[in-house]
Amino acid sequence: MSIQNCLARLVQANRISQKAADDALALHEGIQGRLYPSMGPASADAAGALEAARVMMQAAQERKLMAAKQAIRQSEIANRMELHPKGKSTGLMSALVRDNWEGGAATKDAINIESHAESVTKKLLGIMNGTMDKYRSTMAGLRQDTESIWNVVDEIYGVDSGDADAKAAAQAFSETAKYAVDRVKREGKPLSVLEDWRLPQSWDAKQVKNIGERTFTNDLMTEYEGGNLKVMDKAGHGEAPKAAVPGIIANAFNDITIGKGQGSGAGGFSNQLRVFRFENPDTYKRLMQKYGVGSGGLFNTMMGHVQAMAKEIAFVEVLGPNYEGTFNKLIQAARDDFAQKGNVGKLVDWTTMNNPVSVQRTFDALSGRLGVAQSDLIAGIGGGMRNLQTAARLGSATISALPGDSMTAILASNYNNVPAAAVLSRLVTDLTTNRKGAEELARQLNLTAATVLDTAIGTKRFDDEVIGQGVTGRLADGLMRVTGINTWTEGLKRAFSMEFMGMIARQTENKFEDLDPVFRGFLDRYGFNAGDWDKLRVSPHIEAEGAKFFDVNGVEDQRLADRLMSAVLDERHFAVVEPDARIRGKMSLGLQRGTVIGEAVRSATQFKSFPMTYMMTHLMRAMTQGSMSNRAYRTTQLLLTMTMAGAATMQAQSLIAGKDPNDMSKPNFWLESFIRGGGGGMLGDFVNSSVTRGGDGITQYLTGPGPGEVISATGDVAQWIAGKKDVNGKTFAQHIKAWTPGSSLWYTKAATDRLIFDNIQAMIDPNYRQSFNRYERRMKKEFGQTFWWAPGDGLPQRAPDLGKALLR
Repeated sequence: MSIQNCLARLVQANRISQKAADDALALHEGIQGRLYPSMGPASADAAGALEAARVMMQAAQERKLMAAKQAIRQSEIANRMELHPKGKSTGLMSALVRDNWEGGAATKDAINIESHAESVTKKLLGIMNGTMDKYRSTMAGLRQDTESIWNVVDEIYGVDSGDADAKAAAQAFSETAKYAVDRVKREGKPLSVLEDWRLPQSWDAKQVKNIGERTFTNDLMTEYEGGNLKVMDKAGHGEAPKAAVPGIIANAFNDITIGKGQGSGAGGFSNQLRVFRFENPDTYKRLMQKYGVGSGGLFNTMMGHVQAMAKEIAFVEVLGPNYEGTFNKLIQAARDDFAQKGNVGKLVDWTTMNNPVSVQRTFDALSGRLGVAQSDLIAGIGGGMRNLQTAARLGSATISALPGDSMTAILASNYNNVPAAAVLSRLVTDLTTNRKGAEELARQLNLTAATVLDTAIGTKRFDDEVIGQGVTGRLADGLMRVTGINTWTEGLKRAFSMEFMGMIARQTENKFEDLDPVFRGFLDRYGFNAGDWDKLRVSPHIEAEGAKFFDVNGVEDQRLADRLMSAVLDERHFAVVEPDARIRGKMSLGLQRGTVIGEAVRSATQFKSFPMTYMMTHLMRAMTQGSMSNRAYRTTQLLLTMTMAGAATMQAQSLIAGKDPNDMSKPNFWLESFIRGGGGGMLGDFVNSSVTRGGDGITQYLTGPGPGEVISATGDVAQWIAGKKDVNGKTFAQHIKAWTPGSSLWYTKAATDRLIFDNIQAMIDPNYRQSFNRYERRMKKEFGQTFWWAPGDGLPQRAPDLGKALLR
């Protein structure tokens, strides 16, 4: 009996559906086409039928597992939404990012995708054990080993390169990828195309488009016909029939050039971009160097893949294998629940960013949808402008971070009964005398720093997105590194997390009922009960540096371990305040990159995400948690502490700009310190003046640094052309400075202001001395400040008057 007749009888007997029969027949014909003529028609038909049956049975088992896991995860989140005291929208949001209402005690679970993705990323980096560190860029991104890293490709394909470092890196990367694949498959993610897969493919849409479809198709067909490349079908049924290969390659060209497959989810295990399977390392090198990462992008491709796998695992383990389908069902339930709320309830959800609109934007930001550009040209212009503004204006961000982070770390430590002095002491030690030891211990504790991913993470603290690629992106990346903010940020994250793990280890000596009340509060906030604690406390510890640390890798219950790490990272978000996906979605208004409006919104909100993050973390916790007296105490403590941080920031910024410290006896100083302490930035200047100290007006502030500067420069030129205003040297120098990378670098700022930009003004403006004097008078009149290195002076005339920083 032919397979066609067999399938027809099964359909007639209602044992399988017509679609299943059609799929089985197509699979059989595809397999038979690959086997014939090597086997002959009869043998190929029989072998094809057996293989088709095996694949269909495997697919059916995968579908059952996927359906079961999907039902479990959907039920878990639906239950969390039902139990959350602030409604279903907040309950769903708590599955995406940190719950700012801290409702874990009611929902019994608080794991969220964003923190879980970071936790899994650190787990994967721990498996790699630093073997890829050799290939990271150094010297602020100016130096990188882009040659010997290709030996890793040889080693992954089993070709001995004679390079011991490459061999170790290849083995570690393969083990990491296998661990990630096994983990995501256990959760029901079907990955049939991934068999024999070795390395991520990163096809550059612009490069592929520029070379053209004809050359692209010819190159891939040449490799295919030479036996160097296999072409797979996307449905997971193995190698594609020869007749279908040209069409698949043509479709791949279209998919790559229009960006298909991007932004439709986390994407770490997408079958979409794994149609091509390279049979040897040379083929991979040829095609990737021509159409993909080029000669120097392999490290970022591999490490980016690690991060993408971690995010996909997090999505799958929280929302299920079909996480987009789960979310679409649950968001509708959240919308229905929100519609039934009264005006007060709706206002609270909008204010705390827990309404359905914010939930949708957060999901889009997490899944990458908002990062897919509709127009590469528009996205390039907008992103390039923001990159230049980052390079020009964030050079002194470290000066704000040092006092601000120290205070938030102290607040977060005290809230969890972690010794704040130990956190800061560890930070100093790890950044100076124990850098190597700190990194080794961090890997053991799944706390590897994200800087190994080779991105300038510092901008995430002040912006709505990570620095983009291209020339301006690399420029901004390098400038952020030399400021020291990356080292500081990751150092403080690691120090806080390590001390937290040490605190957990100390608490494991106690039964649940005997736990320290503060630590018990931590467990309650994240939904851990006595049974959970009994499972956690028997985990073995890691002993290092004369202390014990909780080893999350020793916890037998993987889900429980994941929940704990997610909770620790959620608390770390209070120590080092960074915008999460909720804030990023808000700051972009849910608009796509590469659209005129989307880029305008991103530019308008550049550098404005930090104060909003501060309000959604520390301020909200202080005002909503505990009794009314406790809230009043913590709110007062928070405002006073951050005001002190703001004051320290103001004084430091004055000194690096060549000014004497501010007069601390004036009320306006403390009002501005209060605003700056909360991340208000330039808003503090508007307390005293209609313009900032840099001369920008409120219009420019609201439109964003890039568009604001364009508007200002255009207006100056227009008035100059109309004869209504001279564009003097000072104005011209200010416009140049606003776009000059490194012009605000904190340890060279005074020198560049005096020796470069003042001289530019002097060369153009014949009345430059009067201009400098007017500026000094304005600073003294409006802000009570004098200069230790005055405008126009080639060298400082005296040392800073530090006595002005004292209260008198």
